Amino acid sequence: MDATPAAAAIRVLTSEKDGKNFVIYCQHCQDPLCLEVCPTRAIQKGEDGIVRIDRRLCTDCGLCALACPEAAPLKDPVTGRIEKCDLCNGDPVCVKQCPEKALKLTRGKALGWIKLLRWPVQALSFFLLVMVFIGTFCYFRAGSVSLQCPAGFLQNLAASRTLWLIGLGSAAVLMVLTLLLGRVFCGWICPFGFFLDLVGKVTPKFGLPRFLKSRMIKYGVLAGAVGTSAGLGFQPFCTICPIGSLCRSYGPNGVLNGAQMAFFPLVAALEVGERRSWCRYLCPVGAVLALAARIGLIKIVIGARQCKKFSCMRCADICPTGIIDREALRQGVSPKIPMAECIMCLRCVDQCPYGGAKIRFRWQKTAPEEVAIPDAWAYPSKKEACT
Repeated sequence: MDATPAAAAIRVLTSEKDGKNFVIYCQHCQDPLCLEVCPTRAIQKGEDGIVRIDRRLCTDCGLCALACPEAAPLKDPVTGRIEKCDLCNGDPVCVKQCPEKALKLTRGKALGWIKLLRWPVQALSFFLLVMVFIGTFCYFRAGSVSLQCPAGFLQNLAASRTLWLIGLGSAAVLMVLTLLLGRVFCGWICPFGFFLDLVGKVTPKFGLPRFLKSRMIKYGVLAGAVGTSAGLGFQPFCTICPIGSLCRSYGPNGVLNGAQMAFFPLVAALEVGERRSWCRYLCPVGAVLALAARIGLIKIVIGARQCKKFSCMRCADICPTGIIDREALRQGVSPKIPMAECIMCLRCVDQCPYGGAKIRFRWQKTAPEEVAIPDAWAYPSKKEACT
């Protein structure tokens, strides 16, 4: 749906019902989708460019609200709050009460299986990295196999001024994995990320101060950790790293020192501010992996046409790192997903009811094709069935 600047200007629309005028804020789009979906032709656009609703013909079916990017037809005239169909928490009354059985509810285009796969993978990774491998995440071993994370490798290199080939090889494995698949470690493997996901499910969100909401901070944390390691000759950040602290908390020697006992819950408390706050703004491991993901082979693309039609914004609502631009979706522009910040949880791909979010190779320029309207929302399956 294209709209010229003049047509997109917000005007006041009044509709009349039962002798009363209701004020609705409408963008009066150049090609209004509400007009296309109205089954009774109650919505018309005049020569003056104003969209009007004839309340005498309106049956309150709600299709215009689903099609409108701003859900304007359901904006409360008193509070000004946009009321969007929430499917009555999965049990829509309209479906049950429709006398002609013209409404139906199905799962639409959402996949669903990725979520069912991701949680067991995260739980297994947590078990292996915390309870099976010996030591910390920054340096752990199982038998004769030793591994080291990229951030730990850089700190060790700066502190010892010696290139440890085994550490280089193990860190390179994770970097290559990130180049191929994005930051899958952060979204699927990291034990602290799994812990934060669990905490995030039970904590309210109050927001963070503006000075903390910069994704560049984590690069400063990485530089500070490497710099102090070079100056002091050991790795001070590794002693308080929440990932390492979590790994050290289990086993016969699972005792945290005072600094860890203070820093670990402080980082976990940030989850009250925003989901995955540590991953978004502070994690040095994520900073290293972000550099590789920036030039990786895959990307996430979202077809904005679907979102502009239905205005569900589910992908933006469930994104744990908050990188999906809502305003771009409202304007009908496919948002550019910064893959350096994407943790490849694939929740947007899994849960989009319109199949609009897809995985693509970086060199593919086109957005996903537009899909047909699914039955993820309740809507008339047969117009002729409506009475």
